[in-house]
Amino acid sequence: MKKKKISVPLLLRLAVAGLIFTAVCLTFAGIPDFSPAVKAQLFPSIDRKAWGIAAILLIFTFLFGRFYCSVLCPFGILQDIIAFLSRRKAKADTNRPKLRYAIAATAFAAFAAGSACLIGLLDPYSNFGRIIAFIKNPSYIAGSLTLAAIVILAVWKKRIFCTSICPVGTLLGLCAKFTPFKMRLSDKCVKCRKCVSVCPSGCVDPDSKMLDNERCVRCLKCTAVCPVKAIGFDKQAAPPAGTDLSRRSFLTGSLTTAAAVGTGVVFASRTTVHTFNDEKKRPICPPGATTAQEFAAKCTNCQLCVAGCPGKVLRPRSKQYQTVHLEYGENHCLYDCHKCSSVCPTGALIPMSLADKQRRRIGLAEFSAEKCVGCGLCADTCPRNAVTIMEVDGEDKAVLSAELCIGCGACAAACPLPEKAVHIAPVLIQSQAALKG
Repeated sequence: MKKKKISVPLLLRLAVAGLIFTAVCLTFAGIPDFSPAVKAQLFPSIDRKAWGIAAILLIFTFLFGRFYCSVLCPFGILQDIIAFLSRRKAKADTNRPKLRYAIAATAFAAFAAGSACLIGLLDPYSNFGRIIAFIKNPSYIAGSLTLAAIVILAVWKKRIFCTSICPVGTLLGLCAKFTPFKMRLSDKCVKCRKCVSVCPSGCVDPDSKMLDNERCVRCLKCTAVCPVKAIGFDKQAAPPAGTDLSRRSFLTGSLTTAAAVGTGVVFASRTTVHTFNDEKKRPICPPGATTAQEFAAKCTNCQLCVAGCPGKVLRPRSKQYQTVHLEYGENHCLYDCHKCSSVCPTGALIPMSLADKQRRRIGLAEFSAEKCVGCGLCADTCPRNAVTIMEVDGEDKAVLSAELCIGCGACAAACPLPEKAVHIAPVLIQSQAALKG
C-alpha cells in the first residue's frame, strides 16, 4: 500500500496557526507574555491606529493572499477546528460578492463615523473573545450565542463567515484579489475534484480551471490532496475570477455600496448618541478610558480585559450599559493592578504605568451619613487614605477627601452594612487624583 506523502507547507501552516491560537488563548487566560499575538490582529491594529502593523498585514496579503485568515486569526482557526471535529463534508459554497461588500461597507462606514458597535459585532477577534469569556463564565449569554452561531455556520458551510460576512475578511479579500502571486489550477488538472471536497471556502472550480483568490483563505488543503500537483502559486497575469464589467453590474454594485455606506453612517449616529450625561445610565469605565462616549466608540467588546481582570469587577456590555464597565459588590478594582489598560488591543484604554493608574479617578465615593455607623473599615481599607473617621454631630462618621479618591470601590467592598453606607458614582471624565497623602 502506497503511503501518502506529507505536505510540508500544510504542516508548517498548521503548526504556526496552532502556536498563534495557543498564544491568544493564553493571553485571555491572563498570561500577558503572549499578548503580541493579540496585538497583531488586523482590526484592533486599525482601531488603535497601529498603522505599521496594519500596513504589514495588508501588504503581505496583497503579495501572497489571505494567509492571515488561516494562520493569525483565532476565529478562523476555531472554525477549522469545528469543521474538522464535525467530520461533515460541506458542499461547495457559492460566491456572494454583493452581500460581503454591503456588510463591509456598512460596518466600516459606521466605524469611520464614530461607532465601533457594528464592526465589533462582526470582527473575528472580538467574536473569539466573547466565546472565551463564555467559556470562563457560562452565564455570559452573548458569548454562548456567538459560539452557537459559529458552530452552526462552520458545520454547515465551513468558512462561510469568512467569505460572506466578515468585514475584515472582505478587506483582506480585496487585497488578495489583485495579488501578483495567485494560486491557480494548471493544465495538469484531471478534474478529480478532491480539491473541491476539502476547500473550506468553496473557491475552487476545476471545470473552468479557476480559483477565486479573493475568497481563498490559503489553507493549502487543496495543494496537499491534488494527485497531480496541479494547484500552486503562479505569477502569470490573468483577470480575476468571475469579474463582471457589465454596465448593469457596475451600477448595481455602486448603488449597493452607496446604500451600505449611508446605512453605516445612520447606524453610527443612532448608536453614538447615548445619554452619558445621565448618571444613572453612565457606566464606570475601566482605568484608561477618557469619557464613556469615547470609550464606547472604540471598544469592540472583545472581552480581553474582562477575562483577565483579577479583581473580577469588569463586566461585558449589558442592557443597562452599552460598554464594558465596572460593577462593584464584594470585589473592587485592585490598587496594584493595571492589567486592563496594558492588554487592550484597540486603544479604547490608554496604556498606563501602575503609578498613573493608581491616581486615575474612574469614579467617586459617596457616603451616606444616615447609614454610616463609623466602624472605620472603609478607612482601614482605602489604599489612598482618602477616608477618615471624624466626629460629625456627636457621632463618628466616614468623611471623604474627594481630591484623593479614585473610585476603586475598596471602601464599598469593606462596608459591612446590608445596605451599603457608600456607593461609587461614575465621573463624566476620568482624571488624575491628587498625590497620595
